[in-house]
Amino acid sequence: MTADTEGRARRYHDAELRRAARLNRVLYVLTVVSGVIYLHWLITVTDWYHPVAALLFLLAELICFVCVLVWGDMLSEQRLHPQEGMEWKGELPDVDLLITVCREPMEVVCPAFEAAAKIDYPRLQVTVLDDGPSEDVKALAAQLGFHYTTRPERISAKGGNLNHGMRLTSAPFVMTLDADQVAHPDVIRRMIGYFQIPEIGFVGSRQSFCVPEGDPWGNHDTVFYESMQISKNAFNASISCGSGVIYRRKAVEDIGGFCEWSLVEDLHSSMLLEDKGWHSVYYPFALTQGTAPSDIFAQQQQRRQWATDSVRILFWDNPFLRKGLSWHQKVCYFHFGYHYIMFGIAYPIFFMMPIWGLFTGKFVLSAPVWLFFAYRMPYLGLMRWMNSSMTNHKQDMQSFQVQSGLWFVYLVAIFTALVHPQQRPIYRVNTKVDRDINLLARMLALAPNLALIGLSLAAIVYGLLHYMDRPSYLAIHVFWCSWVVVCLVRPTMVGLWPDWFTKSPGKKLSWPS
Repeated sequence: MTADTEGRARRYHDAELRRAARLNRVLYVLTVVSGVIYLHWLITVTDWYHPVAALLFLLAELICFVCVLVWGDMLSEQRLHPQEGMEWKGELPDVDLLITVCREPMEVVCPAFEAAAKIDYPRLQVTVLDDGPSEDVKALAAQLGFHYTTRPERISAKGGNLNHGMRLTSAPFVMTLDADQVAHPDVIRRMIGYFQIPEIGFVGSRQSFCVPEGDPWGNHDTVFYESMQISKNAFNASISCGSGVIYRRKAVEDIGGFCEWSLVEDLHSSMLLEDKGWHSVYYPFALTQGTAPSDIFAQQQQRRQWATDSVRILFWDNPFLRKGLSWHQKVCYFHFGYHYIMFGIAYPIFFMMPIWGLFTGKFVLSAPVWLFFAYRMPYLGLMRWMNSSMTNHKQDMQSFQVQSGLWFVYLVAIFTALVHPQQRPIYRVNTKVDRDINLLARMLALAPNLALIGLSLAAIVYGLLHYMDRPSYLAIHVFWCSWVVVCLVRPTMVGLWPDWFTKSPGKKLSWPS
């Protein structure tokens, strides 16, 4: 091994990643085998005297098994990049920074603008794209020496706004920044060097957010940023995440500009760029810090928009029909939408099954309940082990609860995606400041979770009163209902009484050295 190869292996942690990949492949095979055994047994013992319940339960299990196949394939490899990034050799190129603004409060905009003015890059032109428009934003931009513009027709949301900015600028590289994102002074220098590779179309960095201690809303998205993006990076399938990203202008022009079909432009634009043969780089360290949703309405709105866009791509521009994408790229983009299918369709079925079972005394299988438990638990245990290993132990119970508690938000997103094959759904800019929302409004926003929690507890009581003579049936269904409550109670409590979980202020970002 040459000195250069050794140095690269040390910087990129190649040896550690190879060892982890070998373990993950073994776990993947074992999980798939156990899943096939369980599903085969399940199909043979399904009780079709209860056809609706039986069909729904089989559908939920099959949806989850396909997700296991996709998840394991997507996370099978990883590629890291060092903190120092890649240095540009020679004279630095021109960069246009486009800051998108749309009625964000000045208390949010000011820190982002002031940080942008301190970016350490000599050949930078900053353009503010105000879809407000706001005289205060215009005055601040002028004070800091930024170019300010607004569109006469504000259509196609952020994608249309960015395309407006593209027409007004000309630098070979374009960085995008949201109005709430405070940038590191070295944000461009850390990423610009990768563009010395001609095939690189965009370089994205990890996003970070100012959140209370414990991150009760799950806004750090550590599974996504610390495992999924790193794995997608290995297959040239990482996405841009919309802010704190540098694009090669030629690449964006090659796809006809930023995507205007989606609610948010980043995911679909990334897929279109990689479908055209452009490569991507994921810099796995935070170079911006943004403002995360801080109430249940903002949280649900943000996640609904993400889910709607992801599922619309799955339904109406399926990556498996894109000829320019590799197999792994297709799997990575397929997973974005399919993930919401699992939590929005399969998990509600799982939540309802034990409630139905305890209130009716029926079971969807003709086999003894204890045998179901015996077949299901090895598959479940291996699945959890595989998930933990493949996500670098970032997928914990709290992150799972956050996703579970949004099942009805994702269900709405699925129906929204179904009825919007071409026309983009209505887009609303997410709030960036705290709001005073009364308890009744929060309860209405979380009514589906409250209903399931209440029904699960009622079913447990009913079961204890009626099925003491069927101990195995009672024990497993009580355990199952208790699992439903555990999945839903924490995210529901966070939404109802956020002050209990957000008493400490958000922590400022520690920039990479």
